[in-house]
Amino acid sequence: MVRAMVRLALAVSVAAVAVTACTQTDNDRPATVEYITEAILQPSCAQDVCHSSYRREKGYAFDTLEVARPSLMGIVNPCEPDQSLLYTVLTRRIKRMPYDAPLPQKDIDLILLWIQKNANEDLNLQVQCPR
Repeated sequence: MVRAMVRLALAVSVAAVAVTACTQTDNDRPATVEYITEAILQPSCAQDVCHSSYRREKGYAFDTLEVARPSLMGIVNPCEPDQSLLYTVLTRRIKRMPYDAPLPQKDIDLILLWIQKNANEDLNLQVQCPR
């Protein structure tokens, strides 16, 4: 009886560790315009036929930090981050961007965190959000 209880306790412990490891959501990457541009937007959105300096689909380019800053200024809203066009196009069900392969949720979460915490300063928006 004691052996069975020990086995059960061990099995539950192993299962708990496995579930925790599989559902870990820590995102220790920097929520900065530099990181967002270079690690997420550039490889996912700045292909030649989309949001590159060459094509500038819808007027946006994300292939360099220099061209990404002005593009991002018009599509982020630090006062209502989840209403920002950038966040909306990454999360909507119809015509979700990027078309070929939606971004991983961890990348979308980092972008939302950046809009909430750092976009105002990173893009020098000087927006005063009501409290």
